[in-house]
Amino acid sequence: MEVHERIKHFRKKVLKLSQEEFSKKINISRPNLGNIEIGKIHLTDRVLSDICRVFQVRKEWILTGEEPMFEEGSDPLDVEILRLYSILTEKNRNYLYGYMQRLLEEQEEG
Repeated sequence: MEVHERIKHFRKKVLKLSQEEFSKKINISRPNLGNIEIGKIHLTDRVLSDICRVFQVRKEWILTGEEPMFEEGSDPLDVEILRLYSILTEKNRNYLYGYMQRLLEEQEEG
């Protein structure tokens, strides 16, 4: 599998995100991501870095396919929560943030 194929596989099969959702998370246009995924343009260092940072995926996996896919210590639940969060609207993200703050307050109280 080539780099561009791993990017597409990761987005589509692992994260189950659309090109639009994925590209927004890494601050590139959807057409730019599409061109990366078909190998029309090369993956830049900045985009690679953003994918690794945002999705906790290993640079080595993207570049070579060397396992493991995720950074050591990455919890699959964290990855799924990140995936779900990435497709929430801004309004729902703010709601979730408030809810999490209340949960933390309750946790600290008892």
